[in-house]
Amino acid sequence: MIEQNKSRSPKAALIDELGSMIVRFQDSTQRYDEAVGEVYGLGPAERLALSLLWDGPQSASAIARHTRLTPAAVTALIDRLEARGYVRRRPDPSDRRKVLVEMAEETARLARDAYLPMQEAGNASLGKYTEAELRLFARILADSLAIQEAMTRDFLARHGKG
Repeated sequence: MIEQNKSRSPKAALIDELGSMIVRFQDSTQRYDEAVGEVYGLGPAERLALSLLWDGPQSASAIARHTRLTPAAVTALIDRLEARGYVRRRPDPSDRRKVLVEMAEETARLARDAYLPMQEAGNASLGKYTEAELRLFARILADSLAIQEAMTRDFLARHGKG
């Protein structure tokens, strides 16, 4: 971890503390997702693809962008998930030459089993805050997400992977 200057202002110390808490939160989230994957036999790319499908049916190219896998690897991933009953392919209603991938109902049930208790506990915790505090928290999270995504793109570009 980056060394922190202990003689900084209280605000700077709080910013450092928040940064450390964010790292711990990210690690904890990753450990939970890995536990879900272990129970349901899903690897990281499979979990990432399924998380995208939670938003609705997606094209293979959208899954490739989301997972950063090649088209061939995404086809193999979809084949594996389909063979295990986690997803199904269906024609795209706007262009029948294309295929969409959607989460199977059983997969939605498993996702609810894994993540609904977490969501309910989080909602209960957030319910303790005022609407103004929640709006501030939403702004902070939106800013943090934008920074994380920009830093990921920049890091990959700097290393010839973007």
